[in-house]
Amino acid sequence: MTTKELRDNVTFLSALRMLERMTERELLTPAEAERAKDELKRRFRPTLIAA
Repeated sequence: MTTKELRDNVTFLSALRMLERMTERELLTPAEAERAKDELKRRFRPTLIAA
C-alpha cells in the first residue's frame, strides 16, 4: 500500500466516523449521510475496509 492509499484510507475512515456522529446528533438526516458516504467513496476509492 502506498502512502497516498494509506492517507486516503485514514481520511475516509475519519470522515465516516464524523458522518456517524453527525447523524447521531441529528445534524444530518440518514439520507444526507448516505449521499455524503457515496461521495466519499467516489473521491477516496478506499482500498482497505477496516472493521
